[in-house]
Amino acid sequence: MNFTEKIIETIKNPKNAMKSISEQPMIEEAVTIVGISAVLGALAAYIQSYKVTYVFEGFPEMPASTMMAIFGILVALIGSFIGWFIIAGIVHLVSMALGGEGKFHPQMMTIAGYSFIPMIFANLISIAMLLIIDPITITISPTDPTAMREFYESSYFINLNIIAIIMQIWASIILFFGIQEAHRLSAAKSAIVAGIPLVFVVISLLWTFRSMGIL
Repeated sequence: MNFTEKIIETIKNPKNAMKSISEQPMIEEAVTIVGISAVLGALAAYIQSYKVTYVFEGFPEMPASTMMAIFGILVALIGSFIGWFIIAGIVHLVSMALGGEGKFHPQMMTIAGYSFIPMIFANLISIAMLLIIDPITITISPTDPTAMREFYESSYFINLNIIAIIMQIWASIILFFGIQEAHRLSAAKSAIVAGIPLVFVVISLLWTFRSMGIL
């Protein structure tokens, strides 16, 4: 299968796709997928920077909105590649601890890269949602430091996180078949390892909502 066929097969039949990818892993394909996800994430961060405006009252040391926008774009670009490396590393180490026999490079790096395909769709949906929402201005002051709660309770943020969970479940399914093929683990062990990123995402979201007093 060529690169395009592998992507289509990963969407349609991840089990078959991961078998082919684990047998002939090509790290440059993973770099391309993660790169596309990173660029789309950066574009979403850029659009969000002028759709969601933060006004800090009484905080003279806070950075300007432009600096915050640039920071958000850089985090989206660099964070995707850092996240890719961390996910591949954790998944590989836990798989090895459970008796796996696969290789970190290029096998698990490539498989983890392909698991970013759902993130491409998540970023596309995020961009579409940002383009249609009305601009939001959030004023944060020493007397009302929890004003961010307004944003976290917005339909945009809630829907975005629902989509994030759904896409992470999809990514975990891709990882599940990839781990089975690369590390030759049982279905139960593969499910445990593949579920690690999903558990992290869910815990992060619950912590965010709890810190804002929503839960």
